Amino acid sequence: MAVITSDMVKDLRARSGAGIMECKEALNENGGDMEAALDFLRKKGAAKAAKKADRSTKEGAIAGFVSGGTAALCEIKCETDFVSRNDVFQKLARDLAAHVAASPVAGSDEAFLAQPLAGKTVQDEVNAKIHELGENITAGRRVRFDLAGNGGFGLYIHGAGSIGCLVEVSSASAGIAGKDKFAELCKDLAMHIAASSPIALTSADVPAETLERERAIFETQARESGKPENILPKIVEGRVKKYYSEVCLMEQAFVKNPDVTINGLLASASKELGGQVSIARFARLQLGE
Repeated sequence: MAVITSDMVKDLRARSGAGIMECKEALNENGGDMEAALDFLRKKGAAKAAKKADRSTKEGAIAGFVSGGTAALCEIKCETDFVSRNDVFQKLARDLAAHVAASPVAGSDEAFLAQPLAGKTVQDEVNAKIHELGENITAGRRVRFDLAGNGGFGLYIHGAGSIGCLVEVSSASAGIAGKDKFAELCKDLAMHIAASSPIALTSADVPAETLERERAIFETQARESGKPENILPKIVEGRVKKYYSEVCLMEQAFVKNPDVTINGLLASASKELGGQVSIARFARLQLGE
């Protein structure tokens, strides 16, 4: 029978994330063979994951990653807030955000989980953490931006990952994108998006069905106000305009200076930076949505 040393257990624990007793068992069951012990733990983790697969995952974390011309957000879900704040879970979220940025876009959760990761698959890595943390863990939403032309990204993660925001800002030149003021602008925009929850970049980007629903509500409210019929259209249009200022990023009041709209902020930044800057796109993920 192979002699299982404490160093072997320590090494297996570092590579697998499993507990001490589980590592001892795996090594004993496999005659001290490290790779076989790893496979043993992976299979055990997959079995545990299958048993937990039906458990509700309402908590979790959103992590972000930016490197060069690529940026990503990744949502990973778990069962409890306690686990969502665990360092192991938080690292998993960050690692998977980096993976999203570095890998081909996966069109489905199944395709994402099947992608190779560190000699295994994303699903294997998730299973290992299910085994280690004792909760069901599932893949959530993913966003990836590839920079088009000159510019950069703003990334903001709120708290332990309850909200994640990513904004792509275009610039007239690479020199502008390299300035500290540009980086500050990108960060401010990402934080603004987290606080103000825009649903569209401009009024033209608001989904038609969303606008129709809101307009119907405004028309009902206007009629119930008792105002003369001939001024109702003006009342409705006024409320639509106010709605745009609340949900369209370019028309929102900047959270750090409500006297300035985001459109005005970009105009001022363009003058200060010596060239045009504009928002290409943004994404906002919030747990529970």
